[in-house]
Amino acid sequence: MPLRRIKGKLIKGKAMLKHPVLKRYIPEFHALKPGVRTQMMKRYHTLFIKPDKGSQGKGIVRLKKLKNGKVQISLGLRHTVVKKFYVKNTLTQLLHPKKTYLIQQGLKLAKYKNRLIDIRVFMQKPNDRWLISGRVVRIGAAGRFTTNYHQGGQPETLEVVLRSIYKNQPKKINPTIRSLDRICTMTARVLDRRFPGIRQLGIDVAIDSNGRLWIIEANTNPAFLTFKNLKDKTMYYRILRRRRYIYSKYR
Repeated sequence: MPLRRIKGKLIKGKAMLKHPVLKRYIPEFHALKPGVRTQMMKRYHTLFIKPDKGSQGKGIVRLKKLKNGKVQISLGLRHTVVKKFYVKNTLTQLLHPKKTYLIQQGLKLAKYKNRLIDIRVFMQKPNDRWLISGRVVRIGAAGRFTTNYHQGGQPETLEVVLRSIYKNQPKKINPTIRSLDRICTMTARVLDRRFPGIRQLGIDVAIDSNGRLWIIEANTNPAFLTFKNLKDKTMYYRILRRRRYIYSKYR
């Protein structure tokens, strides 16, 4: 079967939600429609609005409730504070009228050196089973709420970051890595069954302040330059080698 890519975040998210175990790791999300944002804002302190077919962290808007009853609306490094009544009008100016968006529950994330982080797990299926080709932590640039490389994100090894997060509970490091591997392998298998032909996945996983893992997104055409910027290039060359094999065999 030819190599396949699935662009929409919504369709992949809904496929994962149908799995009885995997759904526990998915933040609440919906297609952005009238009324949905209002209901989500009642439930959560922070929300993210994302283009359904966007990439590289582009076009993501954050809504953050403030103590004075107002809402901070952020896009990139631009922040606007408005009254709740004006949120709809402000979003109309920021969102493309012809694009489909999803709205996703925000999480209180663990930080590394006071920066937001997430984990990119690179999965590949060169033959008949999914393999973990690499894991890297993406550290967001100062002032940004996204961690993407193209938005100034910087890489660090998972072990270094977990030692910092769990400096008072070092016994949690290995169980966290095992849980991460299990969740990502499960994600790959679930999406593979739903979308036969996918052979590469970049799975973005967040760790919240309680140490819980959350699947933020699964990309079927994942970038891997972040791995190249690590001092140890082992994972980068492994990804590259398997990627070349996949393209030669299935393209």
